[in-house]
Parts: sequence; structure tokens; C-alpha cells
Amino acid sequence: MSLPARTQAQGPARRRATDGRRRALGLASAAAVAALLAACGPEGAGAAPGSCGGATCAPDQYCVYPPGDCGEGGIVPGNYGVCQLRPTSCDTATPREVCACDGSVHANACEAARAGVSIGGGEECAGAAPPGTIACGSYFCESTSEYCQIVEDPHDELFKMPTRRTCEEIPTSCMAEPSCDCLAAAATHPREGDCSSAPACSRGESGSFALQCTGDLY
Repeated sequence: MSLPARTQAQGPARRRATDGRRRALGLASAAAVAALLAACGPEGAGAAPGSCGGATCAPDQYCVYPPGDCGEGGIVPGNYGVCQLRPTSCDTATPREVCACDGSVHANACEAARAGVSIGGGEECAGAAPPGTIACGSYFCESTSEYCQIVEDPHDELFKMPTRRTCEEIPTSCMAEPSCDCLAAAATHPREGDCSSAPACSRGESGSFALQCTGDLY
């Protein structure tokens, strides 16, 4: 058989082999797509992703959201969450009570984590402040020795950081007769990360103080 004739005879065989490989690749691709759709849920559409940043936490984990978020922030609710292991024990030397997303007060952030709940923004525990404390965002300050400092970011809304609320000790110079004038005067020499503007002070019905100002939170 001449070379041209042999080449002509091999042509159909090559086409059949090529078509067979294409069919095999097509079946493999279809199988891969089917497996992917099955992993995504029924029919691969409309199945809800994990509620913690798109993941589902293991039984020994819990979903941690930014303080005060409680799974409601982000473009998709819950997409800021991260699964973390629940602590098996907590240091009792950190007694700062905290408001959790389940609306209950825990002895500290570690105890809230051990219970499997993230830190709330404070509204969840409205009216549940432990005796002798005042609510300050996610935490509770000692009403007789601390005040709530509220620092807001002065930047534009697009780059605005969340408001920070912390418990600060009443200066010793103000302890004898606590007043807004004394606290505001003491805040005229702010530490790094504290007030960068003149603070506004308010006093609640219980006699507790709150100091509000703007500051660089970056």
C-alpha cells in the first residue's frame, strides 16, 4: 500500500479515536459538574450556604462575628463570621462581664465563647446589666469607679470604623467628687487612640458617666 493510501485508510480510525476521547472527556466533565451540583445541595441552586461566613461550624466550634454584628452584617447576613474552636476552660482572672448575641450576660468573653455565642453590641442585653455596673457597648463598667468612653471615627462614611466603647477608670483626681467637668478636663490630655476632640460628657440617672468624642481608630 502506498503512503497516501495508508494515510487515507488511517483517517477514519483517527477520527473515531478522537471522537471517543472527546466523548470520554465530555462524560468526565459532566460527572464533575454533577458532583459539584450535588455538593451544593438539591439541584445545585437555591441551597443556603453555611451561616458562618459561608461555612458550617463543627459541633466543637462556634461562629465568631465582629463585636455587635451577631451575624446580621455584610452584604449577605453572616458572611463576616469565622468558625473557631470553643474554649474548654476560661481564666477567672478576667471578670469583665460581656453581653452576648443570645441576649444573656456572661462573666467574660471567654465564657461567652465557651457557651458558643459571639459578643453582642449591648442592645441584646438591654436592662440586664449586673448590679453595680453600667452598660457600655458590649461590656459593663463598674458604676462607682469607671465610666464609658465612646470614641467615634471622624472619617467619611465610606471609610468609617465602628464606634468603640470601652470602660475607663475614673481618674483619681476626680474620685472624691466625680463630675462631668472633672472627667472632661482629665480627657484634655488623651492617650494614643483616645479622644482627639473635645469630649462631651453625660451623666445617667444612676450617676454613671459617659464620655463621647472623636478619635483616630485606625
